[in-house]
Amino acid sequence: MREVTIICRTGSRHGLEYYTRLQEALPKRGVAITEAHMVKGRRDLQKRVRQAAKSGKKFIVVVGGDGSQSAAVAELVHTDSILAVVPAGTGNSFALSLGIKADVDHAIETIVNGKDITIDVGVVNGIYFANSAIIGLLAEAAKNTPTPLKKVAGAVAYGVAALVPMLRDKPFELHVKWPGNDLKIETYQAIVVASGRYYGWQPLTPQSSLDSGNLSFFAAEGKNAGDIIAMNAALLRGEQTKLENAHYFSAPKITIKTATKQPLNIDGHPLGKTPAKFTVAHRALRVLVP
Repeated sequence: MREVTIICRTGSRHGLEYYTRLQEALPKRGVAITEAHMVKGRRDLQKRVRQAAKSGKKFIVVVGGDGSQSAAVAELVHTDSILAVVPAGTGNSFALSLGIKADVDHAIETIVNGKDITIDVGVVNGIYFANSAIIGLLAEAAKNTPTPLKKVAGAVAYGVAALVPMLRDKPFELHVKWPGNDLKIETYQAIVVASGRYYGWQPLTPQSSLDSGNLSFFAAEGKNAGDIIAMNAALLRGEQTKLENAHYFSAPKITIKTATKQPLNIDGHPLGKTPAKFTVAHRALRVLVP
């Protein structure tokens, strides 16, 4: 019989709803809940995850969105504990990268019968993250998107929050270096993904994967609002790599500098500003997948 510790971020979009479902469904499926905690903030979640890992808990179920999962990942890398993801947030890209649908019943099935695999984890400026890091316009929008708006509007909330900076901000010069290569462009945002295949509901690049040992990078040149709208529309359709002004690649190390400091965001959580140095922690995290 599997024994699990459940940690639920109550501020996530479906946190309380999914937490209740887990309490009802898991015992009926033969899974024992040995501990269960509801937390409000990111730091409280990290503390509970850290304590569970240190006390030797094998299966740690985290109920929350990408930001909550990223906070948990930072505490579980290079431990023997296994992360079980219950996607209860707005985007849930990390869960999708693991093959877990944004559906509590599919998450429950994964907890009951899922298999344990080991995946890569991204690192930026010494901080571990679960799925993706963004720089520029959308990073600012993610920082400024109110939680109540995300609960009501879902992913559309990020687009609404991006309207003001889109009209106010100017494109910035982006300088990217990776082994043997160099790129300089003008853009509003850059995206780097590690330990994740998806950005939103679409694969970021054809090469993106959980265990390649590489980061996936995507950016599109843009100097006006029309370019921004076209890029984000392409991202929603999964056609961003077809844009004429697109740049994408995979590499184990990426360094990003900008002419003016730009906001940096990991999985919906603000993390200071550029410059940013990215690496991969190869096979650093144990997770349950379907």
